[in-house]
Amino acid sequence: MFRTPDAAELACHEEHLAREGYVIVPELLDAAGCGTVLAAMQALHAPEAFGDNDFTGFRTKRVFNLFARTRALDPLLLNPALLRLVRAILGPEAQLSIASTMEIHPDETPQALHRDDAYFPVNPHPPLVVNTMWALSDFTEANGGTRIVPGSHRKPGPVDPAAASIAVEMPRGSVLLWDGQLWHGGGANRTGEPRFGVSLNFCRGWIRQQENQYLSLDPALVRMLPDEVQKLLGYDICQFVGWVDGRHPMRAIVPEVRARIHAGLHRETSAR
Repeated sequence: MFRTPDAAELACHEEHLAREGYVIVPELLDAAGCGTVLAAMQALHAPEAFGDNDFTGFRTKRVFNLFARTRALDPLLLNPALLRLVRAILGPEAQLSIASTMEIHPDETPQALHRDDAYFPVNPHPPLVVNTMWALSDFTEANGGTRIVPGSHRKPGPVDPAAASIAVEMPRGSVLLWDGQLWHGGGANRTGEPRFGVSLNFCRGWIRQQENQYLSLDPALVRMLPDEVQKLLGYDICQFVGWVDGRHPMRAIVPEVRARIHAGLHRETSAR
């Protein structure tokens, strides 16, 4: 399903991501894997309407809360090459912040340049967010390939909406990673076919996630997921952050333990 980049390739990608603020890992997911994931995402998209503003796109479909809706993305979340690059920037306790799809249809206009970590008030700052975009169709300049301003993750002050940008072009199955400070935006689709991408956005383990994973996913579902998926969804401890009544969050998610905590019976010893 996945290509396995060697150590030299990954080291080169790490250096490029740190220096330029972005990197493309080409054809990481094979054609069969792309087909499987795309079919699952298209099923989610079928009933969805287009966006209703310039930023989300009047000709773009998006779906959120993906890990509550499908297991098709679990392998992408757990891909070792992806996690190595994300953790090289954000540290070993990086967590998923938000997962969403972007299906840019013909006649969509360009999205405004922006930063993904614009909610952080001081700029520049150490990396706090790394976004990843899996290409489930070819990305080209003509079909709305993500536009970026290389090196802008080091620029202080507000985003310049008129800055010169380049379009990311990459074949289906590739993944784009970028520092959350990088100026970027979706491109205009001037073709007759939609451009489909899946965004898995990560943040440091001590930052509040953009999407509230704890309310988005049923605790009964979380208990059934692989341990590493649970951790990446935020059910883990980051140094002294994330405890539930002094317990690891996956102990507190067990129904009988959770019920006793909510009832004020704090010393229940049952554990996962």
